[in-house]
Amino acid sequence: MTISSLTCIILLLGSCCFLSHAQQFTSQCDKPRNANLPFCDSSLPTEARVSDLIFRLTLAEKIGLLVHETEGATQNVDLDSYNWWNEGLKGVADAPGAHFRPPTEYSTVFPQPINLASSFSKELFFQVGNITGNEARAFFNVGNGGLTYWSPNINIYRDPRWGRGHETPGEDPRLSTEFARYFIRGLQGDESANGFLKTSACCKHFAAHSLENDRFTFDAVVNEQDMADTYLPVFKSCVQESDVSCIMCAYSAINGIPACADKGLLTDKIRGEWGFEGYIVSDCGAVDFVQRTHNYTQFPNETCHAVLDAGVDIECYAYNGPFFTRYLGDAVAEGAVTPAVLDTALANGFRVLMRLGYFEKNATRPFTDLLPPIVDSQPHRDAALAAARQSIVLLKNSPVLGKAGKAPLPVTLGAQKQGTMALIGPHLNASRAFLANYHGIPSSISTPLSAIRASFPNAQYEFGCDLISTTNPHLDEAAALAAISSPVVLFVGINAAQFEEEGVEYEEHDRLNLTLTGLQPELIRTVLAAAREPVILFVVSGGVVDLSEWKDDPRVGAIIWAGYLGQAGGEAIADVLFGRYNPSGRLAQTFYSNEVITQFEKYDMNMRPTEGTSTGRTYRFYEGTPVYPFGFGLSYTTFEYSILNLPPILEIPTIGGVDQDCAVMVTLAVRNVGVTAGDHSVLWFLAPPNAGQGGRPIRDLLDFEKLENISANEVREANLCLNRDHFVLANEAGEWEVVPGDWTLQVGQLERVIRVAV
Repeated sequence: MTISSLTCIILLLGSCCFLSHAQQFTSQCDKPRNANLPFCDSSLPTEARVSDLIFRLTLAEKIGLLVHETEGATQNVDLDSYNWWNEGLKGVADAPGAHFRPPTEYSTVFPQPINLASSFSKELFFQVGNITGNEARAFFNVGNGGLTYWSPNINIYRDPRWGRGHETPGEDPRLSTEFARYFIRGLQGDESANGFLKTSACCKHFAAHSLENDRFTFDAVVNEQDMADTYLPVFKSCVQESDVSCIMCAYSAINGIPACADKGLLTDKIRGEWGFEGYIVSDCGAVDFVQRTHNYTQFPNETCHAVLDAGVDIECYAYNGPFFTRYLGDAVAEGAVTPAVLDTALANGFRVLMRLGYFEKNATRPFTDLLPPIVDSQPHRDAALAAARQSIVLLKNSPVLGKAGKAPLPVTLGAQKQGTMALIGPHLNASRAFLANYHGIPSSISTPLSAIRASFPNAQYEFGCDLISTTNPHLDEAAALAAISSPVVLFVGINAAQFEEEGVEYEEHDRLNLTLTGLQPELIRTVLAAAREPVILFVVSGGVVDLSEWKDDPRVGAIIWAGYLGQAGGEAIADVLFGRYNPSGRLAQTFYSNEVITQFEKYDMNMRPTEGTSTGRTYRFYEGTPVYPFGFGLSYTTFEYSILNLPPILEIPTIGGVDQDCAVMVTLAVRNVGVTAGDHSVLWFLAPPNAGQGGRPIRDLLDFEKLENISANEVREANLCLNRDHFVLANEAGEWEVVPGDWTLQVGQLERVIRVAV
């Protein structure tokens, strides 16, 4: 700790010290050359201010402002360079635009989105976005970060091998839509109430993107039906329901046209049909790849024209540097790109910066109260722990024979505390693995070993093997420890470390299979053979791990999917292990067996089953039997459902003309019939007539609600509003149609038929 940091803590918990830091930050419009110019006059309409600023720029300056790391402007105005590239996947990340230096050395790191989605908590989605946005503003207010954040990643987790699937909220369009809606609301803040955006969120990667290998050359062939009901709904919601201020176009092509050169999608659909008013940024290097890998254009001036005419406003560059800086000047000189096109792109970006208050004077600059003392503060650490707890999914907890039906979990402290607990497996001391990718720098990371030993000091450990190698194992040592210990807790899984030896699922690398790596399967078998009683198995991964071998093995008493839990991962695991938190997570992805990789081809974008080539993808269309289905998750207690106000069959004479939010209100009573208090997520599904036939989904998630802290024997109610939009399906042309017939509303094990007339 530096002397200046210590002084800040003494001075009213740092507020005075960091406020002076913020006051030293000079706004673009407090600079003498800019202060009296119209673009700095906040009383003028935004469009007038944007036009004035663009008018004052030279051609060279305009080009320099169309890449993610801008060069600023000096001839007629005084603009600092600005880096548009900031990341906030689950907290402020260590990205090009952020600086982890005093007074913002750390940020709060939450669980990976696939884990957050498993909480099925809209409130949690908002809280993570809100804290991320607040910390982002604190970084900005002391000159250590930007305001444009390229999050969330809301692509559909189509294939379980996808190396970045864990960055997403999972495989379901509805869950992904709600995640994006609440996360964006937290990240951007309430512009209508505050007058400004807190930060700018960005929905990526538009669209139909879900693989890493060959992503720079891949042409995603997508039919209209899948585009309408799987790949586009989340992006449409981002624009129309969340007012997101940025869209990022993907590396891949869609039906023969590179995503960042597709005017029909970027301009006609996103801006024209959906009414998008933000800026569009290319994925990093995608402008270059339009020509170099997709061969869609032959010459640089054609490429510049193609992407700008399509609707790209900012080029994020990588690999070969900024394409626009090298070639856009010549493209303008040769007439391939008009100055008006440049001005349109600049206006889209500047408009968002105006909405952020970037061009406000310090006297009127918004959110100046968000300062470094809130970053990595105790309330934010507590929130990270709460998020990690809610993200854990209990998959198995079978009663043990000879123990009066008691399940292995939770482990009871007390008499056992004097015995020997065995912690075995390569993830028993996991730390960095919990951070996955696109993460910030936390001040600390809780490991399972340290957190468990804090409650059970006599716990002994043996790694047994590492994550991937097949040499130098310590299987015999693991077996020996298991033979004398009770309970035995195994920690296995994979890793998302990019370009590192142990990395399995990460950007630019898809998985080859769904099995545990290295000697881990043999380690589990060895420990099971040696243990005196059923073991407890924790799985640390982002994507699916094939658990079919152990799902029904009586020697495995409990299975917990822990995932990438962020900075508080170890403590959250210990809380679940010892019953301090009753697990409430549910899977946001289908857990398949490894054989599924032979049942559909990774490059096949079709969601629906195709005879001879695909058994269908995700719970909505998969015709096989999963190991654990989407939405599955157990608790230490039992919840009982009863629908209060629907008959077995509800006939609706006509729903075609019903547009109100609640044509039918359904009320569900949820009773905790166990002895342990717990949270519980209610998941409502709707199956269409002839479900699973003729391209129709087997069922769709309709909505969900998290009920918190339901005491023993307490009854809570969850409500569902049904309206016309719920009884529609996309046809082969991608058009939505009301479908008459018997629809089936499903919640838990309960079903009600809703008969929709023509």
